[in-house]
Amino acid sequence: MKTIAHEERITIGKILKPRGVRGEVKVLSLTDIPDRFEHLRAVTVELAQGQDLDLEIEGVSYYKGFVFLRFVGYFSREAAQQLVGGLLQVKRSSVPKLPEGSFYHFEILDSRVYTDTGQYLGMVTDILETGTHDVYVVQGHGREYLIPSNKEIVRQINREQRTIVIHPLDGLLDLS
Repeated sequence: MKTIAHEERITIGKILKPRGVRGEVKVLSLTDIPDRFEHLRAVTVELAQGQDLDLEIEGVSYYKGFVFLRFVGYFSREAAQQLVGGLLQVKRSSVPKLPEGSFYHFEILDSRVYTDTGQYLGMVTDILETGTHDVYVVQGHGREYLIPSNKEIVRQINREQRTIVIHPLDGLLDLS
């Protein structure tokens, strides 16, 4: 993650392609808040070349699971094409607070995972969304572990220290 005036940003979408001839872009939403884009006035776009653009949002629409945005100053397909591949980011401080015991994916990713006996397993590298609960993909020591994120297994998540403590049930881990 990059910083804006020393403040961390989170990615909430990715620009896939231009739509139409008036500068609108198709966005893959990467947020769990369905109407997130309706409440935004501005966003930072991190381009693939490393350049950051602070853009004002002029219009938002939704169609077939995608978000479509228009930005002030981008009035043609050619202008919108320059944004393709860009990541839409907001300041972390603008993220709504979640209820106790709920976490955003960005708070879990890259966390260090330990068993309740203190054994280090690795880092959370991905999160698989299943119908019942998320599954944390933990990689370390040349191994990959799939850790269900239910309360029986995940005993503690510390946002500030970026650590997770689990109680592995019989058969969950082969630690040999």
